[in-house]
Formats: sequence, C-alpha cells, structure tokens
Amino acid sequence: MRKLMAVLVALGLVGAGAWVVGAKTAAGRTPVDCVDTRWRTSGITTSSKSWTAIPGMADRPVAIFPIAVNVSALVSGAPARFRVLSTNVGGQTSVSIPGPTRFVAGAGPNSFAYQWVERNAVAAPHANFIRLQWRSPTGGEVHLLKADMSVAYHADVCTGSS
Repeated sequence: MRKLMAVLVALGLVGAGAWVVGAKTAAGRTPVDCVDTRWRTSGITTSSKSWTAIPGMADRPVAIFPIAVNVSALVSGAPARFRVLSTNVGGQTSVSIPGPTRFVAGAGPNSFAYQWVERNAVAAPHANFIRLQWRSPTGGEVHLLKADMSVAYHADVCTGSS
C-alpha cells in the first residue's frame, strides 16, 4: 500500500510539473502560403547605440495569424543587437517574440541567423509593417556585409513582397 501511494504521489508530481512547464511555453500551428523576401548585397555600418532600421529590410504583409520572420546576415566588427519591430494597422508597435538578440562577430566576418515570430493573433487579414533594426551597444562600428530576410505568413491572397 505504501509503495502504491508513493508511485501515485510521484506520478502526480510529474504530471503537475509537466503542466507547469506547458503553462510557461506557447505553441501553435499556422498555415503558411506566402513568403516575402528581402536581400541586402551591399554593406552598411552603424555605431549607433539607439535602435535603427536597416535600410531595405522591411515588409508589409497582410496576414492572418502569426508571422515568422527569418533573418540571416554576415556581420563583422563590434557586438551588435538585432530585433524585429512590428506596427499593426492600428498603429500599435511591439517587439516581435522572443525580443532582441545579441551577436558577437569574433575575429572576422561571421554568420548570424535568427527567427522572430510576430504575434498577429487575428483570424482576419491584418496589415503589419515589419522592420529589422540593429544597434551597437558599445558604440563600436558594426558592419553588415550582406543579409536576407524572409517573412512567412498565411493570407487570403499573397501579393508578394512590396
């Protein structure tokens, strides 16, 4: 009887622990039928400590449900921070999940890749203005040698990159 009680208590604790972990994470499934793409083939430099939009790395999808934003870049110089900023049709601006990320190039140019998810939890077509931003937390020069950005989302009609 004591063993049975110990097993039941252990199973209860494991189940409660799994429920707590599940409550702290989020998941979802969104159909994707549109992918917009952007490329930068010429280098740019910043030493700004303030968030600055990266020219040419923006999109205006009209999406249903969340939007995945994938960015790959070749970076050199000082450490950098990157984030995706999204403004919806109502003018509300937020930083896409999971928020800003840090990148340290090292001895020379190095690759960087990251994915953000814009919440956009609306079941009707919803206009968004998505842009990639960066900054140099130290004020040192950061060089973006080349980059690409893909924006994957679901829509009634895909209009392509605009």
